Amino acid sequence: MSEAEPVTTPPGDGSSVWPTLRRRALMLAGLSALAITQPVLDLFGQNPQFFVAGNYASGQIALFALVVAIVPPLVGWLLTAVATLVTRRAGTVVFGVVAGLFGAAFLLAFLRSRKVDAFALVTLLAVAAAVLVGVLVVKARPAQLFTSYLSVANVGFVALFLFASPAADLVTGGGTAGIGDVDVPPLTAPVVLIILDEMPTATFMRAGGTINEERYPGFAELASVSTWFRNASSQYNLTHRSVPQILTGELGDDEDLPTYDDHPRNLFTLLGQDVPVTRYESVTDMCPSEICAPPPRQPLAQALEDASIVYGHRVLPSSLRDELPPIDISWGAFSGDKAAADPNDPFAVAEAAGTEDNNGTAYAKWLSLDADQRSPRGQAALLQEQIDSITGEPALYFAHVALPHRPWVLSRSGIATSFSPELITDPAAPGYAFGQQLDYQLHSMQLGAADRLIGELVDRLQSLPSWRDTMIVVTSDHGTNLTPPDIGRMRVTDANREEVYRIPLFIKAPGQTTGDLRDEPASTIDVLPSMVDLLDVTLDESWTFDGHSLFDGSEATVAPKVSADVQEVIDIAARRAEQFHYGDDWVSLAGVGVNGDLVGREVRDLDVGAPSEYRVTLTQADLFADLPTAEATAPFVLDGRVDAQDGTAAPEAELVAAINGRIAGVLGGYRPSGDGWALDGWVADLYVDGANDVAVYEVERTGDSVVLRPAG
Repeated sequence: MSEAEPVTTPPGDGSSVWPTLRRRALMLAGLSALAITQPVLDLFGQNPQFFVAGNYASGQIALFALVVAIVPPLVGWLLTAVATLVTRRAGTVVFGVVAGLFGAAFLLAFLRSRKVDAFALVTLLAVAAAVLVGVLVVKARPAQLFTSYLSVANVGFVALFLFASPAADLVTGGGTAGIGDVDVPPLTAPVVLIILDEMPTATFMRAGGTINEERYPGFAELASVSTWFRNASSQYNLTHRSVPQILTGELGDDEDLPTYDDHPRNLFTLLGQDVPVTRYESVTDMCPSEICAPPPRQPLAQALEDASIVYGHRVLPSSLRDELPPIDISWGAFSGDKAAADPNDPFAVAEAAGTEDNNGTAYAKWLSLDADQRSPRGQAALLQEQIDSITGEPALYFAHVALPHRPWVLSRSGIATSFSPELITDPAAPGYAFGQQLDYQLHSMQLGAADRLIGELVDRLQSLPSWRDTMIVVTSDHGTNLTPPDIGRMRVTDANREEVYRIPLFIKAPGQTTGDLRDEPASTIDVLPSMVDLLDVTLDESWTFDGHSLFDGSEATVAPKVSADVQEVIDIAARRAEQFHYGDDWVSLAGVGVNGDLVGREVRDLDVGAPSEYRVTLTQADLFADLPTAEATAPFVLDGRVDAQDGTAAPEAELVAAINGRIAGVLGGYRPSGDGWALDGWVADLYVDGANDVAVYEVERTGDSVVLRPAG
């Protein structure tokens, strides 16, 4: 140790303690700067969309940075100080432990950045780092000086965040240019723009390119009264870039934030000077306060909670990260996303709001719980609320909702699945192919929830006397790829770009009452120019568009990110229809694999033989006695375990599940689980209110003969 005082004696009157504590405060601040301040502020500074989505004030953002920089070392120092005031030895031990924890955290973050993720190795190295740093800062003078000088870095990291990061404009503010001259002829009906999220066009299409009205009657109804641009695409695969280009008709710059300050000429400033605006922006903040009442601000505590979750993802090995809420399905309130991803969690209702159709009570119940609006249930509730608020008076209604965006949990009825399967991303992993089919079924299910709301939107507007003059635009910010191997949309490749960028686009012009289908390329940057054209708005030269009106015969000047041939999206739909080829209704969607042809058939119409040698235990068996559950969930995904009496191999083919005497789905995707195999599968909603009978069967085929063998 560098201190001359004996470490075994109490501090006495404390006269020699404070210089030591001051030095230790600087050392802890230096270590915390590397372990916490830099990684947290760098990550959040590079992602200002987090603060935009939470509508955080500039003061909150600045305070966030100060809390991140000051509180961790302050807490460590207070623990050290209290222990030191007991005995110097206790203070030294606590100081060494706190310093060691900071050192371990720094190493964990470094290892994570290098993709070193083996739990045993990471734990061993972290413990070694903690011991080494703890010993060095107590005994080695050079280490003490180095960490003390590092304390200045805390100030530097905060300054970089506040003044030089992409988030800096949210703190310092920026000048906003005037919007120029806008002349809007008097409106006589509502203007409605709905932006869905992560919705690839092909999902609601049949193999021939038409809308599957059996599964998605809402979109089919919308297409019957509007112009469907079947060959539409987005220019971006990221929400914070794509939504602003829909609202402005401009591509924008990489450094632009999705805010009014960076996009003053947008749909809200176009119409908001003349008519009332009702809007819900889930990620952007592009409506100025003089037009739109500002949405509620998230409390600073929420930002700090989210930062702690993000930090955990940044430093912990994968086995521990799995216990954290996901951070890749929204821009904040991540603890709510944990509930949304796992509706079987007892806190799901308290963390996820929701809606149901007008004939039910589930949506009102979920809304009354005041739960997380970012969950699929909450997003559906927000859109339902806006639909119900529409009157026949001239007004702008806008909503960007995260539907059918992951997590895929919500059914058409508003009931959520009680279990969400773990995403299998490794093509070599057992159950990968079956898991990809299951993901598509869940995606389709949640698109059904969005379709129900689109149908209610059209019905609501048609019921109003101003229907004929109403303008409707329904689109999505981007799609997502559901075809292996390049699943998702974050990494765009030549193999997946057609699904990532292709999106639905429906425009009902004022006066239009019948549907039209157009197959020339269209883009979401064409939305605002088309609205300006159809509403006969006159703009001065300060308004410029990268898109063009789809109704005035003009040519596009920006090439699409996808093929100009509409056959590409039809081919995607055809490939999907070949995979799920048993029919177009919801029950048929559950038919996959060699036994998919049995889905929808009555068990009594099939031969039932002797019990199977396999025994299946379903995780949700205790739920079947009373559905839907009190949390408004039902087991649309059955999961469990299958064991063989002789302990040999897993079944060669998928099993089938029957609900109330009718085959409802296929169970498979076998993965090793102890002495047996885990399995799961999506089932059609054949449940009834109250008690339900669920049975699992092995299928034995001999020629055309089919025998079901009970495996329960």
